Formats: sequence, structure tokens, C-alpha cells
Amino acid sequence: MQNNTITHVEIPAPDLAGAIAFYSAIFNWKIEIVKEGSYAFFMIGDTNTGGGLNASLKVAKEETGCQIVVDVEDIEQTLAAVQAAGGKIILAKTDIGGGHGYYAVIQDPNGNQLQIHSRN
Repeated sequence: MQNNTITHVEIPAPDLAGAIAFYSAIFNWKIEIVKEGSYAFFMIGDTNTGGGLNASLKVAKEETGCQIVVDVEDIEQTLAAVQAAGGKIILAKTDIGGGHGYYAVIQDPNGNQLQIHSRN
């Protein structure tokens, strides 16, 4: 384990079942319910990185707090999946500039805003 590496993120999920359905559909995260109705762990791929979907946390107001950025293969395809899963597109695919790729801002069904990123 490396020091100073972020290894766990907590995402507010007042609607835990909705959050589980959304994140497993969009990012294919492996999700394990730890406490029915209030908490679930998620793992990102085959890494040791993940976090929790926590029903006791409150969703931050727009443009406040930390921002989670998730790398995806295809932003346009992911944006279509977000809408199909009940999420919203806040900002469409946008060029970052300087060869850093593209990003978009989405909102999950609980109201959390996240960014997605892709090199192409």
C-alpha cells in the first residue's frame, strides 16, 4: 500500500437502492450491501480502490465540496447510459485543452454531481 493514495470515497446515497442500480449500470462497479438500506461498498474494477454508498450522508449543493472524476472509455456512450439509468447530463462532452482529453459533468439520481473523463 502506498502512503498518501486515496483509496476510499464515500458517496451520499439517501436512495441506496437507486444508487446501487445507477453505479453498477454506468461504471460496472462491484457493489456489496453491508447494511441493508443504509450502506454498501463498491470496488472499482480489479483495483483495491473503491468506497461506500452511504445513505446517512447528505448530497452537497451544486458546485460545492470535492468533485469525483471517473475515467471512461467513451464519454458519449457513458452519457447515453447515464440518461437511461435515470441520471442527468449537467455539462456535455467538453474539450479540456492542452491534450488532456475531454470531460463531462453528470448527476446521479440522488443529486450528486460527478465528472467523467476520457482521452478521446
